[in-house]
Order: sequence, then structure tokens, then C-alpha cells
Amino acid sequence: MKTMHRKSGQAMTEYVIIICVVAIAALLVAGVFGTNIRNLFKSANTSLTQGEAKAATMDDQGGTKDVRVSDFSD
Repeated sequence: MKTMHRKSGQAMTEYVIIICVVAIAALLVAGVFGTNIRNLFKSANTSLTQGEAKAATMDDQGGTKDVRVSDFSD
């Protein structure tokens, strides 16, 4: 029973080490490519917000009034 508990503890320690390595790698990637990623999102935001916003209504989409989901059930 004692060896089984040790193996479980060892596996948990290995998982913690893997998570730490992944977290450090993510921080390094964010540090190296942070400016590029920020500029990418900024350019996407700019291109999305330059258009004219228009709310889609039922009339614009050719919808039918007073139709309920229960109308389509068997």
C-alpha cells in the first residue's frame, strides 16, 4: 500500500512540473510575440469597427410573424 501511495504522489509531482513548464513557455511566448499579437488584434478590431452597424430585423431577413417553436413539433 505504501508503494502505491508513493507512485500516486510521484505522478502528481510530474503533472505539477509539466504544468509549470507549460506556464513558463506560455509566458515566454507572450513576451516574445506580445507586441505582434496585440497589433494583430488591434488591426482586426479596426477593420471590424470601420463598417456601418445595422441591426438585423425580422423584416430585413424575410421572417414570418407570430411563429412559435411549438408550431414545428409533431
